[in-house]
Amino acid sequence: MSAGALDSGALDSEALDSGALNSGGPDSGGPDSGGLEEDAWVVEDASLALVEMTLTAVARSAGLPVTQLRVLLAVDRHGPLNLSGLAALLGMSVSASGRLVARLHTAGLLTRLLSPHSRREVTIDVTETGRRSLERLRAARRGHIADALRRLPPGSRRTLARTLREFTAAAGDPGDGGPN
Repeated sequence: MSAGALDSGALDSEALDSGALNSGGPDSGGPDSGGLEEDAWVVEDASLALVEMTLTAVARSAGLPVTQLRVLLAVDRHGPLNLSGLAALLGMSVSASGRLVARLHTAGLLTRLLSPHSRREVTIDVTETGRRSLERLRAARRGHIADALRRLPPGSRRTLARTLREFTAAAGDPGDGGPN
């Protein structure tokens, strides 16, 4: 599945079930120089497994297209936001972001309120309905992750969780000026 297909919201459960998102790795023709580059391949492969779990949860919930979900998740994590801030965060044009926000607002998942600072600015936030929708998605995704974790010995699970916490901290929040 191409990145464009992910951005357009096209989900194909057959592609998800067949592992079409797996782009290979050190054992499948990728660079095998060892060290940092090999570690990056391993982490990428793991992140793709998590993406597949997320997309499977999205596809089975028959909820939102991926692009709308991406907006909802961004506002939930970084909001409330104004439209230009959201567009910058997502790497989209303000007009494209505005159309997505309008759809999510119509669906009752986002609010659009006039900013107290400027009558020309709109503040976007997630509604309770939007939060409940995201929690259902997250619960489904956690279920998929838990299924995979059950196959690991307890010590490996704890090590993985600790290492992922460290990785998340090292990766930083893209909006905080830290590493991306």
